[in-house]
Amino acid sequence: MSQFTNFVEKYLEFSWKTSPISATYAGIHKYDHELDNVESDFIQDITKKRKEYLDELEGMPSQELSGEDRIDWQLLRNDIESSIKDYEEIRFWKKQAAYYPELCAHAMFILSVREFAPLGERSSAILSRMRQVPHVLKEGIKNLDDCPRLFVTLGMEMTNACISFIEDLTPGLINSIPGLKKKIEDASREAISALQQYRQHLETELLQKSRGDFAIGSTLFDFKLKNDHMLSYDAQDILEIGQETKKKTEEALRQAAHAIDSNKDWFDVVGDIKREHPQASELLQTYKREMESARRFVIDKDLVTVPPDEHLNVIPTPSFSQPIIPYAAYMNPAQFEEQQTGHFYVTLVDERLSQEQKEEILRGHPKFGIPVIALHEGYPGHHLQLVIANKLKNRLRRLLETTVFIEGWALYCEEMMYEAGFYADPRSRLLQLKDQLWRACRVIIDVGLHTKTMTYDQAVDLLVKDAKLERVHAQKEVTRYTLTPTQPMSYLIGKKQILELKDDYQKKIGSRFNLREFHDKLLSFGSIPVCLIRKELGLY
Repeated sequence: MSQFTNFVEKYLEFSWKTSPISATYAGIHKYDHELDNVESDFIQDITKKRKEYLDELEGMPSQELSGEDRIDWQLLRNDIESSIKDYEEIRFWKKQAAYYPELCAHAMFILSVREFAPLGERSSAILSRMRQVPHVLKEGIKNLDDCPRLFVTLGMEMTNACISFIEDLTPGLINSIPGLKKKIEDASREAISALQQYRQHLETELLQKSRGDFAIGSTLFDFKLKNDHMLSYDAQDILEIGQETKKKTEEALRQAAHAIDSNKDWFDVVGDIKREHPQASELLQTYKREMESARRFVIDKDLVTVPPDEHLNVIPTPSFSQPIIPYAAYMNPAQFEEQQTGHFYVTLVDERLSQEQKEEILRGHPKFGIPVIALHEGYPGHHLQLVIANKLKNRLRRLLETTVFIEGWALYCEEMMYEAGFYADPRSRLLQLKDQLWRACRVIIDVGLHTKTMTYDQAVDLLVKDAKLERVHAQKEVTRYTLTPTQPMSYLIGKKQILELKDDYQKKIGSRFNLREFHDKLLSFGSIPVCLIRKELGLY
């Protein structure tokens, strides 16, 4: 085993031992009974240790490594450096009040939804983690400082959702291990009590003195573009790409709408199309049907090789994630589990809402838009791409990723599947272009929010007025953007990079170009920056 391979294994074990939740998520189950240690001294200690790992890595003669190892060296260096920045400069653990309740809920949810072991064994780990919730929240209260008001408000909403999640989880936990009923009830009661105290702290103390800004600033934003995604663009370049794409997409929308109804503007035509949607009780089944249709199309048209042992479940969005998932989302299979089952979340309609509110939400699931969502999240989008990445022999490549490739691939697939004939109805095409406009607005908002040239309200207004999102969804979207700088711009920038890569590769090999072979080759490198794939394909 080489020096670099030894280092990789040592660093991965350090990462999993110091973040049991990350280990569980990746499919490493030796720490399933533990929650992450969020004590301030521990966080500072592991940040110091990461610096030591970074020094050790940079001390290796990277120029002597093999081609694949040289790329992995760069990826790992970037990842460690980014982690240090996150803890020391972005300081999410000091600012994001939703971080602690979501961490607790997510830690238990993964164990409940992924069937990697018998239910009793998983339930025992859930109980163990539930017992540790009060300590995590207690330390969270100590850590939170300089919190933006928006983050405190979201923290209160996330805490309420986590309470509901534990209330829903507890009966099933008791059924799976009835001999521990008393211990489960005690742990549940204590966890909920701790969450209520956490919420009270946010409401009565932190909210009153909330200050600070969610924006990370231009310097850190540019760092993440260069380091996390290995882009040659800075924030201004990204903004200009978003503005140019927005303008071109608006013109394409006008033309597409004119072909449907020449007497109406595109947004009025979209409004008419949105009135055709499944009923609330039909949402899950509709998405299941369209997912299977997309999968069959990819296989029949030989667009990408589909592994034989993958599976995708369509399930309701867990309660603790609903505050930041207005429509739907995807959770990939664990990188190191044999069973490659992904989960597609659909945020169902709250029965407590008024009829008018329910209708507004259902318009976010239009009948002619669901096929596009299905291919983006499922086949050949996120699910298929990430299942293929999980099968790589290179362990590090299964873990290290950039959202620019992941989201860029899924958005690229929307256009590719249209060209292949998956959705031919002009109403679906119009909605796909409308969503592309939304992604262009995301770029503009991402830069604006985090370089402090756009306010939260201005961002919501842009999504409502220009992208025509329902305000309730726009607010959830923008709230998520404040938490994840450079993720919202990933869709459009990634698609642009993949299209440019495809064009250059096609020019290089000429008549030998085959779309399935290109897609298979593209996905064979994992979810790494496109500039590195260019090198691997000999396009530099």
